[in-house]
Amino acid sequence: MKNNHLSIIQSTVQRMGNNSFLLKGWAVLIIVAIFTFAGEQNNVRCILFTVIPLLVFWGLDTYYLQLERKYRMLYDEVRLKKEEEVDFDMNFNNVATTVGNANKISYFKCLFSKTEVLFYLTCIVTTVLIYLFA
Repeated sequence: MKNNHLSIIQSTVQRMGNNSFLLKGWAVLIIVAIFTFAGEQNNVRCILFTVIPLLVFWGLDTYYLQLERKYRMLYDEVRLKKEEEVDFDMNFNNVATTVGNANKISYFKCLFSKTEVLFYLTCIVTTVLIYLFA
């Protein structure tokens, strides 16, 4: 019974990770599409049309990362429960958090996590450089 609950939580965590991966793919696709349609134009408007969708994807990707971290905390709590205490509750808001865990799942902390910053900042800087020096 406990293993079933853990399996359900794990599939939810996997779905959140998959959503994050798909968002990164869509972000790259949109950058390439905007580059293609912009052609030889070299102006600030093209930069904005590329950077604004990237910022939106960054925010949405951060939301999925935050959810993934919350479900991982739920997984850890269920993992430590006794078999008879398992109630198949998927509400991660009932998980007791420490100060360190609360900081880890904050939106701001997720927004500036290594994976998010490396990917989206690289995309934004690359976009600006391409439009300025192409």
